Amino acid sequence: MATMRLTYANLDSDNIGGTSQADYLVGLDADLTVSVGPALLYREPAFPIVELARSLFLWLNDANRGDFMFDSMSFEEVGAVALTRGSSGWLVGSVFSPDVISNPLDWAEVESGCREFLSQIELDLLSLGLDPGEVIHR
Repeated sequence: MATMRLTYANLDSDNIGGTSQADYLVGLDADLTVSVGPALLYREPAFPIVELARSLFLWLNDANRGDFMFDSMSFEEVGAVALTRGSSGWLVGSVFSPDVISNPLDWAEVESGCREFLSQIELDLLSLGLDPGEVIHR
């Protein structure tokens, strides 16, 4: 069973320009890596990881969930992170690396990878003195 992972390093809070939800969503960034098993699918420095976390949170809690195409205030293109349902399972990729896509994954693998990412973001928000409920859960 392959493991989907959304990981990040070098969390940077220097660009927070205020105290609104939008300030936190785009002001906190880190170097993002998207992988499945040993395969690197996408890597991006200074990625809006908190905005991604909020989008994933809303998507995971949507009863009518379709494909996930990250629509960010920081990118003109939609789909920097893409989770799409194929005939054999879920595919993980990015519009920025269209030739690199995962093998089909079970929903449980996708959900687990997303929830692990959310848990890490929540811990990092708390360590910065921010309430995850106010930043990503609404």
